[in-house]
Amino acid sequence: MDNKKHWENIYQKKEIDGVSWYQKVPIESLQLIKKYSISNSDKIIDIGCGKSFLADNLLELNYTDISLVDISSNALKEVKDRLQNKSLNFIETDILNFNSNDKYDIWHDRAVFHFITNPEGIEKYISLCNKYINNHGILIIGTFAEDGPLKCSGLEIKRYSVDQILDLFKETFELVESFKILHKTPFDTQQSFSFCVLRKFTDH
Repeated sequence: MDNKKHWENIYQKKEIDGVSWYQKVPIESLQLIKKYSISNSDKIIDIGCGKSFLADNLLELNYTDISLVDISSNALKEVKDRLQNKSLNFIETDILNFNSNDKYDIWHDRAVFHFITNPEGIEKYISLCNKYINNHGILIIGTFAEDGPLKCSGLEIKRYSVDQILDLFKETFELVESFKILHKTPFDTQQSFSFCVLRKFTDH
């Protein structure tokens, strides 16, 4: 099964709270976006949004420029139907095929990057961050930590310590903040996550 079919199948068959990454209120992500955004008009992009409630919460906080990226049309349709908000920008694509005329002030990725396990894909993702994040823009990235799960949704993932994430992005980003959390899933299990907040250097 190819990547798109896999995720269409996941989002078609599972209830919104039937996936391990479900959060009614994505607390860590919201706190970081509020902390590092300069204004409510900052251009924010959520990579691999799925059926997440992040956009709902950002709209409640009066953020006005939000783009949602996911490979699954099923996931995007559910968010569209739920929010009925014409100001949201929905982008259906595999992140490694992402293309845009815009650049972003905040690039948010909770649990997409760790699904990219081959060196070429990792390099491509980093190049996308370099290209599409504004100078001094913020990259918020959350992955399974070094003591986290080995698989998610039937797929192998790549676990990262905070230092390993920083090492990958250090050519163009500086570390602003990092921490680990234990995410409690809807199934009463815990998953260890590494979170990094990185700021992009000025282009030379």
